[in-house]
Amino acid sequence: MLGKIIRTAGHLYCTLALYLASLLIELIDFLIRKLVTIVTAVTGIENKKPKPWIQTFSTEPVWTEKNFLDEQSMLDRSDFPIKHADLVEKCKAVLRTQFGCEKPELLAEDFQFIFPVVGPLPKAKFIEAYSSFKVEDAFTGSANYFGFNVDPMEPNRVWFFSRSVVTHSGELVFGAMKMKPTGTTVVSPPQVLSMSFNREGECYKLTGGYSVDRTVGNTGGLGGIFGLIHAIGGSLPFPEGKPWKPSLRWEAFSIHVPAIMNIWKRGK
Repeated sequence: MLGKIIRTAGHLYCTLALYLASLLIELIDFLIRKLVTIVTAVTGIENKKPKPWIQTFSTEPVWTEKNFLDEQSMLDRSDFPIKHADLVEKCKAVLRTQFGCEKPELLAEDFQFIFPVVGPLPKAKFIEAYSSFKVEDAFTGSANYFGFNVDPMEPNRVWFFSRSVVTHSGELVFGAMKMKPTGTTVVSPPQVLSMSFNREGECYKLTGGYSVDRTVGNTGGLGGIFGLIHAIGGSLPFPEGKPWKPSLRWEAFSIHVPAIMNIWKRGK
């Protein structure tokens, strides 16, 4: 019984410490954001981002059985003017030109780049930012794209995967950071990307960098440029650019609270 009480007290202490600390951090975060909002409004320095593109084409679902779409039937019924095989080729053409940076006419004038943290970035800013990284000069290897499929419910959108394996053989530039070649082989986790196209066949939205298995590779589960930087020993000054770690509150309620319940439930 004494052992149960001691373990319970330990878990209670950890739960309270984690929860109270999270509340304090949340309060500070709220107050600082309010203060920053006021200052940016008064000084006129708001960073006004464009609204993300919403779905522009859709096809009513048809099922082969419950929960399973009849993809071919839906694609055949699509009113989008570009056939799905041609759409996949247009997607690959954008990839072959460094996401359109080497051939900007492949990107619509109202193009948006939207990754998990960054974006929406308009066309000019995206081309400037991505070109400045000089990824092709910094890494040798392959992005290993595969699994190209047109979305049957959004027939102007192509989804695909990447399982990049590259070696850091040149200088990587990220803002003021210049990372000399380390010779590190970077194995990225599987990532999901997509491109949406208008009727003229121009890409107007690029999404990606979404890791679907953070246990794979050596990027700490990070996708995109953040993963490359982490794998070669770089460190970014914000949590979004670092491997995921549980919040204080998550640790309290997913580890310590269940542990208390188990102590008394099992009669240990």
